[in-house]
Amino acid sequence: MKRIIKEIMELFTIGKILLILFLTFSISTFYMFFITEHFVVSVSLGILAMFFLFYNHFYLEEKLKRRFFLLKELQKYTTSMNFYMQSGHNVLSALSHSRRNLDPEIRKDIEKTMIKLEEKAILDTSHFKKYKFDSLDIFHQILNIKYVEGGDSKELFSRVNKSINFEIIKHDELMRRKHALRKQLFFFLLIVLSMALIFRFMAYDLQVIFLSMGWIAIGLNVALFVGALVSLYFIQRNATDITISR
Repeated sequence: MKRIIKEIMELFTIGKILLILFLTFSISTFYMFFITEHFVVSVSLGILAMFFLFYNHFYLEEKLKRRFFLLKELQKYTTSMNFYMQSGHNVLSALSHSRRNLDPEIRKDIEKTMIKLEEKAILDTSHFKKYKFDSLDIFHQILNIKYVEGGDSKELFSRVNKSINFEIIKHDELMRRKHALRKQLFFFLLIVLSMALIFRFMAYDLQVIFLSMGWIAIGLNVALFVGALVSLYFIQRNATDITISR
């Protein structure tokens, strides 16, 4: 929970968080009140939807954007490392030059490696595994071979750099394809949810009769709304999974 809260504070400003919570709560509460005419049920589901939508849609979406941005920054890092080492720089010098103009998070990880290299002459890149970037792990394995045994940089890194570029392209293609599918599914889900509002505004007499059934009618409307949230969960989980099968 602490990790999620920390990530949320890094991805959003306080103002944006409050705005998203207010809008999701207001829209959900008004929607439920229009179709149930029950204040307590509407507010309760509004609160549920507020936190669920913030996490499931806004937080996961921003987290995915951040992840893809970091992958591209790591691509820049490996390209720069390859360039400097082919230009005659040693590993430490290449790391020092490559960290420039990169995201602060990645720059900090590079500096961790540099400190260990300067103090203990050990090339430690284990902290890069948190990015879950398979080609980057291979790059660092080869970098360690270069540091310990030497060798021609162009010959050592040409294949892994192509692999990194290929993986970035595949991540981008997969993300675009899944987002296109998500838009279609969102549209169909919106149609389903709008049916209850059409019933409310165009056939209100029938809704009065329906709501006269009491908790049965309210329960059916709640089931419709909760079912939509469950569907959103699976849609978003699929859209934000950009893992490439090997």
